[in-house]
Amino acid sequence: MKVISEANTAVLKVLAKFNKKTEKSRLMHYVVETPTEGGVLLYNLLTLEMVFLTDEEYRLRGDSDYLKKQWFIVPESTNEKELADLVKMVINPRQDNLNPIVGYTIFTTTDCNARCFYCFELGRTRIPMSEETAYKVAKYICEHSNGEKVRISWFGGEPLFNVSAIDIITSELAKAGVEFKSSAVSNGYLFDEETVKKAVSLWKLKRVQISLDGTEDVYNKTKAYIYKNTNPYQIVLNNIGHLLDAGVSVQIRLNMDLYNAEELMELIKELAERFEGQKKLCIYAHYIFDGNIPMAELRTESEWQQREELMCKIENLIEEKGFAFKSGIAKRLKRNHCMADSGRSVTILPDGNIGLCEHFSENEFIGHIDRDSFDESVIRSWKETTEEIAECAQCFYYPQCIHLKKCANDRICFAQSRNGTLRKVKRQMLNEYKHWIEKSDPEENDDDFIVAE
Repeated sequence: MKVISEANTAVLKVLAKFNKKTEKSRLMHYVVETPTEGGVLLYNLLTLEMVFLTDEEYRLRGDSDYLKKQWFIVPESTNEKELADLVKMVINPRQDNLNPIVGYTIFTTTDCNARCFYCFELGRTRIPMSEETAYKVAKYICEHSNGEKVRISWFGGEPLFNVSAIDIITSELAKAGVEFKSSAVSNGYLFDEETVKKAVSLWKLKRVQISLDGTEDVYNKTKAYIYKNTNPYQIVLNNIGHLLDAGVSVQIRLNMDLYNAEELMELIKELAERFEGQKKLCIYAHYIFDGNIPMAELRTESEWQQREELMCKIENLIEEKGFAFKSGIAKRLKRNHCMADSGRSVTILPDGNIGLCEHFSENEFIGHIDRDSFDESVIRSWKETTEEIAECAQCFYYPQCIHLKKCANDRICFAQSRNGTLRKVKRQMLNEYKHWIEKSDPEENDDDFIVAE
């Protein structure tokens, strides 16, 4: 047996208060297992320890003193949920106030040069951030940085539809000596070679997320750009090349539904051929959802089954082509679901309003850049979690699970979402094991640094 990732000592201290009864035992509900070459990986999502067992050790796992001591194997009568609730209460108490703000998702505009039919911002007001507001945003960040490095995610609309706001904010931060790095969620159309050079030097751009919907014909039709007599697909792919050549990491998000799943597999092959060997490119697929309607309500059971089968094929192809995100397993219990309840991140809208979630650009504000005070009731409301369901009692992901009431895309837990989470965890386990073998570090997965949902 080999320990691939050590257990969290704080969790073990809490669990040490419980005496284990001598009786028939079993794997803890929170242990995920996945086969790998020569054996099996076991990962405990409560203690956060991962071990490698040979096939023989796995066959005799129930007799392992180490697995019993480390809470992989527990007495049959164990109530894991009670243990997990105590651990989360002791180690991860939820805080209602905003800590020093280090993450800013800045809407330079709510306008866009594309007209995607599925955009969650359809029907919302389209306004750019004025130069006056951009200067105020920079001043606000300077006054609230508290000497810490700031992370900025440029958002929209299409954030590059208002480049001047980005230039002003980053120039002012640099003048003030505020250390920062930035990322962007963009369709990629406006990232020409000169813009990329400026983005790297002035904006301190490190990472860009770009969404693609299929190969050339499907992409151009879906995006429905406002420009005439251009080929957006080829322009965007060229711009992805400019970003990669400049050392900027690119995350390609494949927006997937039944209508374009097969197209996405062809797209992955095209991308693999065009960007072969690019270490800073990763690809992931995400289901299209409809505005603020929960994903669980969007499809029938049969449609979800089709989507799941196709998603598995897409994910396997991404892995095969070497473009899957190489994040490892979690090393700590989650304190929050996302930026909205992190207590360290805010959104700033083009008019200066401050919010907590990038999916809310016209309401749910907690303040304004012209004021220092926040609406604490709105902040608290974003900490409220959904009621538990029967499946929570034995769900493998319970120790790490947080569902927010206000998150339309994620507030309902259903079988297909749990399946997707399980696939993700197993891939992370294999990544972690590979990193361990190669003695390398997993890639940073900074959820506050780039918006991926």
